[in-house]
Amino acid sequence: KMIEKDSYSPEEIIAKLAEIRSTVDELFIVDDLNNLCRGGRLSNASAFIGSLLNIKPLLTFNDEAKIVAYDKVRSMKRAVKKIEKESLEKIKSLDIPEDKLRILILQSNDAAEEVMNYLKAEVPKAVFEMDEFSPVIATYLGEKSIGITWMIDVEQMEF
Repeated sequence: KMIEKDSYSPEEIIAKLAEIRSTVDELFIVDDLNNLCRGGRLSNASAFIGSLLNIKPLLTFNDEAKIVAYDKVRSMKRAVKKIEKESLEKIKSLDIPEDKLRILILQSNDAAEEVMNYLKAEVPKAVFEMDEFSPVIATYLGEKSIGITWMIDVEQMEF
């Protein structure tokens, strides 16, 4: 949509951006801890023990835009099921109609088709996209990483 250049005050724009930001959230998982270790996000000892125990960290961003682990799950299959369930709970808790939601599945190496199918079955009217992590993010997260992010569909917002 085209918006007239002078149609909104700076305060109105800031309020609209805050409204959009309040709907944005994300969860993601990492399959291989060695990439987090090489990138300085995890100690060698933690990566070694976590790999031995097949631990998959569940990650998100905190208020300072830093990646933080909020839980740990043993096995990739359990980690995927957990972020599917938690994402769905968070999406449904938003006060946004399904057809006004945009859900993006991010992946490294084609690992997220099942996640997309699960969420499409649960939130069928949302707009879905699948993409790959950027090269820099993929380098930190490694192969078979999966992310789910959602927000209000800006293209359908009324301004």
